[in-house]
Amino acid sequence: MKKLFILALFFYLTAIGINFSSQTWFKNPLRDDLRLEPPAAEALEYLSLDHRGLLADILFIKAIQHTGSLVWKPLNFTLDSPWKYAIMDRVTRLDPRYYKAYLFSGMGLIQDFDDILLARPILERGIETFPENWELPFWLGYDFYLYQNDFVTASHYLLMAAEKPDAPKSFFALLLKTLNQQGAYHQAHTLMSKMAADQPPGSVKILYEKKAERLKHLARLQDAAKRFVREEKRKIEGLEELLRAGLIEKIPTDPLGQGYYWNKEQGRVVAGIEDHLRNKSSPTFIDDP
Repeated sequence: MKKLFILALFFYLTAIGINFSSQTWFKNPLRDDLRLEPPAAEALEYLSLDHRGLLADILFIKAIQHTGSLVWKPLNFTLDSPWKYAIMDRVTRLDPRYYKAYLFSGMGLIQDFDDILLARPILERGIETFPENWELPFWLGYDFYLYQNDFVTASHYLLMAAEKPDAPKSFFALLLKTLNQQGAYHQAHTLMSKMAADQPPGSVKILYEKKAERLKHLARLQDAAKRFVREEKRKIEGLEELLRAGLIEKIPTDPLGQGYYWNKEQGRVVAGIEDHLRNKSSPTFIDDP
């Protein structure tokens, strides 16, 4: 037993010594990546000697090395977004069914706010290649929501993902949020109604049904507001103008017990006092009748 302990201690101290010497006397100098402009996809097909899949793998690994190695590289080593997406473009053209390359373009490669603009054409080709897949349109929508604050584009792709046969319902909340933030209440109502119908009887189902009813009211008020702008040729100041113009008979009662408001900055109807204050809406408050 004593010999075994001494042997283990010897190997442990040896490992420490090797690690210390490698960092002190035999340092490996860090150099930035050698990044050559990748040839056109057609030229790469000839250079691959009919081994397009192999060349696609090599380029894919190169893109991963460039992106992942920044974790331990000095700060003066920069991430070259145009170069890495040019590489991923060649990868997906050499092997159009390289699913992980499409997915990585919308996930692991995104490290800057504008990277999604470079990733978009690659992911759109992936959506065409894998029309039944929900992940690619989901990540496009998620990235536009998170990095660009582009709720219209985000909801377009999230809706596309939600319509796929195997799409999970876990991201429906994000989809509803993007639809609400752009005032697409009709689509939000349809989605919320579907979620309510899929719920078993209980408190969650009742809550979803109330939210669906609220979205139906918001959609009608938003439609009336758009009609007011078309007919009166001016912006709306508050929801009471819709009553005076005869475009609605009354302000509907909010099923969740709060009011409806007109958000001047966003040009849409909102519900709930917190949303009203957070969005700096018009001070006009419309009480439920």
